[in-house]
Amino acid sequence: MKKIAWQNMKHIVVLGLGKTGVSVLRYLQNKKQQDKKLANVQIRVFDSRSNPPGLDEAKQILGDTEFLNRRWELEDTLAADLIITSPGIDLREEPIVLARDANIPVVGDVELFAQESNLPVIAVTGSNGKSTVTRMVEFIAQKCGKNVVAAGNIGLPVLELLQQKEQPDAVMLELSSFQLESVSSLNLKAAALLNISADHMDRYGTIEEYVKAKQRIFTNAKTWVLNRQQQNTWPHPITGQLMSFGDDAHPQHFGLLSGNVDRSSGPVAVTYRGNVVLRADQLKLQGIHNLINVQAALALCEGISIDVEQAARAVKEFSGLPHRCELVSSDGDVLWVNDSKATNIGATAAAVEGLRPTVNGRLLLIAGGHGKGADFRELQSTLERVDILLTIGEDGPRLGQLFNGSRQVKSLQQAVELASSLVQAGDMVLLSPACASFDQFDNFEHRGESFRQAVEALYVDSA
Repeated sequence: MKKIAWQNMKHIVVLGLGKTGVSVLRYLQNKKQQDKKLANVQIRVFDSRSNPPGLDEAKQILGDTEFLNRRWELEDTLAADLIITSPGIDLREEPIVLARDANIPVVGDVELFAQESNLPVIAVTGSNGKSTVTRMVEFIAQKCGKNVVAAGNIGLPVLELLQQKEQPDAVMLELSSFQLESVSSLNLKAAALLNISADHMDRYGTIEEYVKAKQRIFTNAKTWVLNRQQQNTWPHPITGQLMSFGDDAHPQHFGLLSGNVDRSSGPVAVTYRGNVVLRADQLKLQGIHNLINVQAALALCEGISIDVEQAARAVKEFSGLPHRCELVSSDGDVLWVNDSKATNIGATAAAVEGLRPTVNGRLLLIAGGHGKGADFRELQSTLERVDILLTIGEDGPRLGQLFNGSRQVKSLQQAVELASSLVQAGDMVLLSPACASFDQFDNFEHRGESFRQAVEALYVDSA
């Protein structure tokens, strides 16, 4: 994409508020203060919600901005010299498509950042694990003496970095498929595509469209970090330096060393170029899926000149993210695990298959919510590793049809209470919904906290 010709701007349209939209307005205000030619630019903000998050803050930033609580129409987008969209805006909407056809630039906050920043940047995308990898890289780098800041889909809105007086040594970006749709100028030292599983099928017509959006992360990337077990998702041709990871051994790239030839004892170490760099029992994180995440994080750290062995020492202290395979309680020798951040099929599959080998007794799964148009049949083989399935939410019944003897309950509270009546020592109760939360909760954090509170109440009542 051509660099934005700010000197020609007269009308800018911002679609969507929230955290990203507010950061865009702050960025535009800074632009106006720095460049007198932009002093009279007209900015119009559209958000169809009656009271969108960030509205009061947005009005304080640009008080003379026109805020419109309605959907944008064709005449709105065609009147713009620049359209800036929040990640949740579908770029296939007709007013946006026709604006693009008329050569009106349509960008997101990441593209604005990319066009101005000279900072070293590495980035990760994927259906699952990207938040864990992002925070893991940030943690490793800081332990190794580098000021690396997480931004994008997690942490700071990326435009905030442009206005900080003290610039970081590098930036670690978590990028969603939505963000990547409007990015073309982002130069990356290293980029990782962790995995692909069906997600956001209510926005993408096919899985191929979703994969294509994810692959945009490699457009200007120097090192390409890719999953050997999903080579069907690799972009072709590979024009960067390839660094792969996986659940198998590899003589040149990252891999896993198993306990014996038939792998019956499971993976015991992370390897690089055939050498052990980290034993599984040295990590605070549990599950095979996290051994995969560690490999991707180590590969990305190489992109900002952090030695693999040094990074491997640092990652031993990383304890993971809230709501991602988080141990809530082990009272009564029953493990209660909060994986509320598993908002799609692939995340739940990774959690079940990663944690199942660590469970001495039975695995009870609580799942369900808003399925985002997903085909739950893709979970069939994963559910064969589950002993008891409790379902919640609007798509709980659809999910429950795949499991003989599943039990549908009305609320997460009821699911916890029912699970507590069924468990015995050695069991694990895993909340890993495979669904979004907004049918019953504000967000996945609210769902996870509700689970924690319900579990804690069990043991308070029994004390």
